[in-house]
Amino acid sequence: MEERSATRVAITYHYSLSFGGSERVLEVLAEMYPQADFFALFVRKECLPAKLKNRKITTSFLDRIPGAKRMYRHLLPLYPFAVECLDLSGYDLVISADGAATKGVLTDQHALHLCYCHSPPHSFWDQYAAFRREMSWFSRLLFTPVSQYLRLWDFSAAQRIDGFIANSDYVKNRIWKYYRRESTVIYPPVDTSAAYLSKRPASYYLCVGRLIAAKRVDLLISACNRLGRELRIVGVGPEEGALRTLAGSSVKFLGRLTESELLHAYANCWALLFAADEDCGLVAIEAQACGRPIIAYGRGGSRETVIGMPPETYRGIGNSMDGSTAFTGVFFAEQTTLSVETAIQRFEAIEGSFNPVEIQKHAATFDTTVFVSKFLSYVSQQSENRHKHSPTVVE
Repeated sequence: MEERSATRVAITYHYSLSFGGSERVLEVLAEMYPQADFFALFVRKECLPAKLKNRKITTSFLDRIPGAKRMYRHLLPLYPFAVECLDLSGYDLVISADGAATKGVLTDQHALHLCYCHSPPHSFWDQYAAFRREMSWFSRLLFTPVSQYLRLWDFSAAQRIDGFIANSDYVKNRIWKYYRRESTVIYPPVDTSAAYLSKRPASYYLCVGRLIAAKRVDLLISACNRLGRELRIVGVGPEEGALRTLAGSSVKFLGRLTESELLHAYANCWALLFAADEDCGLVAIEAQACGRPIIAYGRGGSRETVIGMPPETYRGIGNSMDGSTAFTGVFFAEQTTLSVETAIQRFEAIEGSFNPVEIQKHAATFDTTVFVSKFLSYVSQQSENRHKHSPTVVE
């Protein structure tokens, strides 16, 4: 992809400490802007996306603190200071591919600063109370004033942005709720070109993602334990030890997979299981690109990436309720083991009504080419608007 302008471009992001959906966005931006410089709080070189390995990446002073990459969450109160110390002088276009700290970088007056927002931080906005409940009394004592400070700074940082892009309607609503800013929705890029349909999918269920508490992988394991269904889990994370303890004999942990191995896992699974309240679930799109149905928690971004048959409509009625809607998955209503179990059983009762070709067509609407076209159009429009409204300097 060619760079579309001669302007100096900087791209900021939170950190590269693992590989996930946000890193996929960075890879595409790196292709779109081959001369752009990158700025981040922390970088673990082995976790860098392939297309960023030879790019200029400037990290904050936090990255030079011994052990910082292990205790990065504990350094959260220092993020605002570290972000504002990053020197973005001389850049004409700044793109913050981030929902958290680095959208607060300080830019030149003439610079156009756009934010591709993955989501306003959950920990000190909507999930603040839930985070506090899980803490010791001493941790709460520290977390309460720090969160108040971070909320004030986060809101202030959001007001510096010239234009917001939300990665889903769900995030668009969050941006308005917490920042009082309008935004344009452009879904994250998914490379569907290598995806393929398997002639004979196997009878295992698949779970893909970071093994963290918010993903609620524990519910999927418990449901498959009780039903005696095979579950294959792709990914690593801090919850892996606890999840392995919970897992029965039908649950297999595959760790990190190569791209080809992951595609094979997607294409041959019975269905993808997804229990998180996610802002925009990329793994669901990737699985659908291989024609596989999704069994997902019916909240958040899943409502936008999956055409889900809600629980009250399961009657074994075929692939559409009215003859026009090609469903691509099944929703469950609650984050409970019983709700997941019920959804799996309902899916199995109607699995023949899902059409892999139609599911794949739906996934194609999220392809990388769609993202690139919409993103470049948005940047061009914002640049033109800024030029129109720039004051004329009279000498």
